[in-house]
Amino acid sequence: MELTSNKTLETIVRERRLMPRFHLLTRVDIAVAGGGDLYWGSMLNLSRTGVAVVLRHHLKPKQRATVRFHFQSLDGREVTEELIAKANWQCGDNTGLEFESPLTAGSPALQKARFLVTHLEAKEASH
Repeated sequence: MELTSNKTLETIVRERRLMPRFHLLTRVDIAVAGGGDLYWGSMLNLSRTGVAVVLRHHLKPKQRATVRFHFQSLDGREVTEELIAKANWQCGDNTGLEFESPLTAGSPALQKARFLVTHLEAKEASH
């Protein structure tokens, strides 16, 4: 493709996008239900049913929490999405959290986590 003006390829690609692109960051915030405690962790892996995080705080089995996911655009803007989950397992600093509503067809969580679903669909398509 030959450029006939001073536009860069990045500018041309950006103009074709209908919506800005956001990248999922590995940082997550965990707000424990029933208290004002807020902890931060690092995401290990993610699925439609839950997330595994490194969290230097012990959660009780079945303890409910809000998991806040962070996304960042190319221009630095940040968007957050939250899902309710419960502690499913813990091994050392690693904790597994199961989403209250999995990110599957017909789930109310799909509307609450559109960027997260887009991220998962892109990862699923590449495998």
